[in-house]
Amino acid sequence: MSSAKFKFGGKLIKELSQKIPSTLFALNELIKNAYDAFSPDVTIKIDPSKQTITISDNGNGMGTSEIDKLFHISQSSKSYGHVIEQGGIKRITQGSKGLGFLAAFKFGDKVKWVTCKNEVRSIFSVDISELVSKEDLSGIEIPITANSHTHKGTSITVYSNAKMIEELLDDLSDDRVAEKLAATIMDDSFGINIEVGNQQKTYTTRSLKPFVKESEGNQLFHVLYKSKDNEINFYHKGLFLKSLPGPSSLPTTDYSIDIELIIFFFGPGKNSKSISALNRRIHDDSLHPLVYINRNLFNNNVIFDPEALRKKSSGETLPQMIGRVNLYSHSNDIDFNSDRTNFVENSLTKSLVKNLKSLNELIQTNGAELKKELQNSAHGKKVPTGKAAQNSNSIEPKDKTASILIDRQKPVAFYIPSHQIDIEKYIFQVKDSLGKDVKISEVEITVSGQQLMNNVLQSIEEPCEKIINFRYQDSHTNLVSSELTLTFDKKVSNISGKAQDQDKSIFTIESGSGYQVNLESVSEIIHAVDKAYSSKSKDEFLPLIACSIRSIFEISADKLFKTHKQWFNNFDRSKFNSSVKKQAKDKLLLDVAHTVILLKVNPHLVTAVSNKTGISYSTLNNLLNLSLFKSSVKNSHIGAHQSTRYLTKPRIESCADICGLFSVICDSLVYLDGNNVSALSITNVTEADLNNYLGIAN
Repeated sequence: MSSAKFKFGGKLIKELSQKIPSTLFALNELIKNAYDAFSPDVTIKIDPSKQTITISDNGNGMGTSEIDKLFHISQSSKSYGHVIEQGGIKRITQGSKGLGFLAAFKFGDKVKWVTCKNEVRSIFSVDISELVSKEDLSGIEIPITANSHTHKGTSITVYSNAKMIEELLDDLSDDRVAEKLAATIMDDSFGINIEVGNQQKTYTTRSLKPFVKESEGNQLFHVLYKSKDNEINFYHKGLFLKSLPGPSSLPTTDYSIDIELIIFFFGPGKNSKSISALNRRIHDDSLHPLVYINRNLFNNNVIFDPEALRKKSSGETLPQMIGRVNLYSHSNDIDFNSDRTNFVENSLTKSLVKNLKSLNELIQTNGAELKKELQNSAHGKKVPTGKAAQNSNSIEPKDKTASILIDRQKPVAFYIPSHQIDIEKYIFQVKDSLGKDVKISEVEITVSGQQLMNNVLQSIEEPCEKIINFRYQDSHTNLVSSELTLTFDKKVSNISGKAQDQDKSIFTIESGSGYQVNLESVSEIIHAVDKAYSSKSKDEFLPLIACSIRSIFEISADKLFKTHKQWFNNFDRSKFNSSVKKQAKDKLLLDVAHTVILLKVNPHLVTAVSNKTGISYSTLNNLLNLSLFKSSVKNSHIGAHQSTRYLTKPRIESCADICGLFSVICDSLVYLDGNNVSALSITNVTEADLNNYLGIAN
């Protein structure tokens, strides 16, 4: 009689086995052992009368060395994700950490193994109730009885208890659990059988309904994707419909992705109730595709969630989908958390999750557009449905049309002033009419009708749209063309008075980060104005808002002048020209102009404000338009208008933007770091500067 030895403490078996979170996960680990042993199938039998669970297979069985490794947690002779072949059958290795041993103890304290290899049958058992009190099991031997036997395979019997059997039967009474257990391994060379004794109920892999045959009358699209081609192919009523490019970050050598989906459209009076439990989520009964990693079911409903776009309108998404998302990788970086519901996060798994999210969004958004096209062309504008899986002759030949595919993952909206843009990088793929790749350099690129030199779009400084056209002359089908529109706009965000202010403010600046004003009175006024402006009766508050805008100008200027007295000298008004003398009668206008001109004659002060506010230097410099500041000050002076009818909503909004910018400039200068202030060598504004800037400003 031989023996095997433990490599850990007694309590560890109990603790780790109880941490295995679910029936599905624990039985999956035992199923994977049978699969790795090249058994054609595995049978799980629950016998409530005997309170036993038996997992049996007809695989390779275990010899002495394999049994010894069985009792060494986290050690296995298997290499996860690698393809191995036996008898002409190829399988992807599933186990790698010896978890099958622990999984058996999820259901009971005593487990018996009967395993046959090379005509030797080995029988041994472990009762952890006898071992948990021992801190060190290194001296404990597990007796193994061996005798001759011609059969092969392994049978594991777990001696359970009434409570655990009841819980297990309760889990398996839910078809969503039982059918997923029968579909744990996706491989035509392997079957899973589940037998529940007292219910005479069985589930088998081969009896599961193929998902492509589910509710055929309500099928909208059959979708196929392989990362090696990186093309998403849509089929409708058995015919090829359209091919679209996948994410630009695929393909990769670290992993591959194969996806096959059926997308449904349930019209009025129809629903998804007829679709098998296998294709429904356990927690909410919604339809969802099953995710497999190296042919093994991944218990995760997040990385390819049909409801991921639920915030979009229903016309822009297609969440009613089932199918298979197959991931393949033998990288050492593919690892899972303890309950195998998610990945251990690293650069590879983050990339994989990101690409799955992109594929999900691309399939749904593009599919929604195709659905609209089909609906618009259909009789009675009804969405046409029917058996979607492609016919054998439905695949679109690659030798009919040439194509220029644009990378839709690249940005199309930019803030001004923009950087130079390499337009050539927007070309994802070019194919000729024979299906061969075409060099991107052969594509002619034009911008708004003008040929682009060096394929580089120069910096854009004003808001606009640029229509980019890509043209290629195919030798068989002549001109191929594709178009892309790039938009350029100001980077605008809110100026707020308080951290919890409205999502939308009447005061904005051309910065991506926003700005919260700290000057106490100004902060309170901005907050109050935003409250008034967000009300339904905002038009009634326009005179009040105008007065508030003028107050913000006054308080901001006053605080800045008092904080940095040395920057603001008194002027000899006799030196003003006639235009300046006239404008200087409005003290606020003079103070605002004084502040703006101070920045104009001190570029390093503009830099300080730019650094403090997040407004780019060039943008801020362009915004220092004195005529706009003058206009805003005048428009906010109700007494000068004689009538509040002068205060139109667009005029007030324009005033608010300039006033907001002024308050941000003053606020940032008031709260400049003391060391920075002392380092600034400020050139004061002179009467000549006022005559130069204010005298000619409109």
